[in-house]
Amino acid sequence: MKIGYDIDSLTIKSGGIGRYAVNLINNIAKILLRDDRNEVSIFYHKSFNKDLINKHSNLRFIDKYTHIKSNVLRKGIFLPLCIRDSDMNLFHGLDHVGIPFLYKAKNCRYVITIHDLITKIYPDMFTMKHRLIQNNLLPLILGKADKIIAVSNSTKNDIIKFYPEYIDKIKVIYEGVEPQFFPRNEKEVREKLHKYKIDFKYILLLGTLEPRKNILRAIDAFIKLKQDKDIDERLVIVGRKGWLYKEILEKINEMRFSRDIIFPGFVEDDDLPFLYSGAEIFLYPSLYEGFGLPVLEAMACGTPIITSNYSSLPEVAGNAAILIDSTKTEEIAKALERLSGNRGLREEFRKKGLKRAENFSWEKTGEETLKLYEEILG
Repeated sequence: MKIGYDIDSLTIKSGGIGRYAVNLINNIAKILLRDDRNEVSIFYHKSFNKDLINKHSNLRFIDKYTHIKSNVLRKGIFLPLCIRDSDMNLFHGLDHVGIPFLYKAKNCRYVITIHDLITKIYPDMFTMKHRLIQNNLLPLILGKADKIIAVSNSTKNDIIKFYPEYIDKIKVIYEGVEPQFFPRNEKEVREKLHKYKIDFKYILLLGTLEPRKNILRAIDAFIKLKQDKDIDERLVIVGRKGWLYKEILEKINEMRFSRDIIFPGFVEDDDLPFLYSGAEIFLYPSLYEGFGLPVLEAMACGTPIITSNYSSLPEVAGNAAILIDSTKTEEIAKALERLSGNRGLREEFRKKGLKRAENFSWEKTGEETLKLYEEILG
């Protein structure tokens, strides 16, 4: 079997899609090592950090056309030439614009992973350029694909809603959680948190600073709880700066108790398990997620969770989190109050989360994806 991936400039800092790309390739390549006739080709952009991929003997990195900066140009015109010249059986695009969309290389089957359809669900949360690229290219890509992987049943249903003609192509394969996400002891946590100047009880909120993450409502709820109940915890918000982040920060700076809201910025991947483990509560009030990896990671670290009852989040969390209507500030505040003031309840959800997380692994994701490849190739 000869498989190809195009990973563009994806890194762990790309968020969930970057984490998906790195973990899927690492696990697929490991499984394929069992037969030296198997080969994995990786087409990458010059900004990609190759050290994120494990150096298996069956891997080869192809840097042809890396000087082409336009993602659309590379995927539309040059990538099919690379695929043709590489004589591969199957090509898997790992993001929304992941496979050639203008023409298809002969004798090669295409798989595309769709992580979400947020530009269709919440178009106003994206720039016009982003919407035009996604909404115009996606129908072409879905048409070229032999199979479509949806990372949740929620995402599958969204695809069917907007593109019902492709229902028979869709296969749901869940994402996984990396082994490094497990509960850390108090001493380890304290030492790591010192790096971020965190020496207090805190509620953790993780996500890119952008409107769909619903951060302002979460902050309003936190401040309401601070005013009404005078809770000890502060709010730690971890994430990159996204679209309209300045507007979010400006509003926060005008709020009362703004000093109790801490922004460490982007946290290195190796440090995340310690921040999860040290948190009293993990709050994830996102309005829409294709899968919601942070919820799974927090569960694996034994952190009690409050999250939205929207999109894929109930599907991932199951009964291991408090589910809320996160469009209602009052409901977020009540959930925070309920968990903050009840150590026994936090312990109950800690245990439920740890058990729930055992159902997910990147090894399982790799095995199910490889099985799909085999079905396609016959």
